[in-house]
Amino acid sequence: MLTNLYDIYRQMQNEEQFFSFSGPVSQHVVEGIGAALKLKMEIEENDVNTIQKVFATYVEQMQNVMNYSAQRLNEIKEGGDIGIGIFIVGSHEGHFYVRCGNNIYNDKVPVIKEQVDRLKDLDRDELKVIFKERRKNPPPEGSKGAGLGFIEMARKASRPIEIDFTPVDKTMSFLSITVFI
Repeated sequence: MLTNLYDIYRQMQNEEQFFSFSGPVSQHVVEGIGAALKLKMEIEENDVNTIQKVFATYVEQMQNVMNYSAQRLNEIKEGGDIGIGIFIVGSHEGHFYVRCGNNIYNDKVPVIKEQVDRLKDLDRDELKVIFKERRKNPPPEGSKGAGLGFIEMARKASRPIEIDFTPVDKTMSFLSITVFI
């Protein structure tokens, strides 16, 4: 077990990470961390538009963990089971990034890859059209929301969404999502 937190601290400083969380994600967690994240960015006098984009991306990613993580914590007090994952916010070369990760079932890998790949080459206007079309239709089968998460993140991003799938075992992979703003 790692006993020297200074090594983690140095790594986070080197990678310009200023906010991280790992564990169960409930609505209370999303709200509490979100408030702290917004306050930190306001104190540093970041542009309001940038703060809103980072915050909206953070919320989308944490909702994905909360709703779709294959690793669950059964917690009756919160009104149901809770997804488990990790998120990191930092900056790199003048851009903020929001990273999120959680376990997913392997059968979801091609579906997620297809959703993100479809958005990679679209410009802002094309993303806006797809967003409006998606809002008019019923949610995709198996979706716990409106199916707008990746589209919304792509609209806020300054470059295409980056995803990575790391195999965990025969049934699960770890999904990592990075959005630069």
